[in-house]
Amino acid sequence: MEAKCCPSCNERKPATEFGRNQSRDDGLSFYCRDCNQAKSNAHYRNRRRAMGLAVRDHSWIPAGFHWCPACEQALAVEEFDQNSRNVSGLSSWCKACRRTASSDAYFYRRYKLTKKQIAKIRSSQNDECAICGDTGPQHLDHDHSTGQVRRLLCQRCNHGLGLFRDDPYVLRVAALYVEAHRQEHALATLQDALRNGPEGASRPGSPPVGSDRRPGGRGTTSPSAGRNSRSRRQTQAGEADE
Repeated sequence: MEAKCCPSCNERKPATEFGRNQSRDDGLSFYCRDCNQAKSNAHYRNRRRAMGLAVRDHSWIPAGFHWCPACEQALAVEEFDQNSRNVSGLSSWCKACRRTASSDAYFYRRYKLTKKQIAKIRSSQNDECAICGDTGPQHLDHDHSTGQVRRLLCQRCNHGLGLFRDDPYVLRVAALYVEAHRQEHALATLQDALRNGPEGASRPGSPPVGSDRRPGGRGTTSPSAGRNSRSRRQTQAGEADE
């Protein structure tokens, strides 16, 4: 059978638009898939109302969107994983909510910490990495020897501690190594600047630019030729005798 008319919507549709039903002669369901889903949803809502339970109205959700009960938003179907076990063919929760739930489950399975406890640690750090200060750290650091939980770190800092074997001594040596090479480079740069600087640049031990004073001299003025304190006193005495 290539096509079949649905008695609910009175539309003739391809056989692929009908579900399978081996109890019927044509092997297809009585109603098309769309009508079957609409009737199933109506039956579900009526049954919940009869039980006094709340019924959510999702009729306003446009085509191409799906409701996520975790974040309570209507999102594009691309935000959901595929799940053939559901009527919609999509997972119940969106990808972001599933990742969050998976992360919460991991923290509890690995460290026995609940979502509230992780949130408390994050709040105490102002949502910043405990080492570099980047926002939104996602890795809960712990002591590999004791298993004790420490703080939340970003991916780079968490991986860095692991690559340095979580050894404080190696970390300090690495810091000194980097600092020593930086100081060596800074010293070489300064020496090049002094060596190749503008002509007449002042250097330690050199006279100021424009000065006639020689290094090691006592002053710029020279004493009067042939005169000292003794000769001046003799001259003054002769002038007094006259």
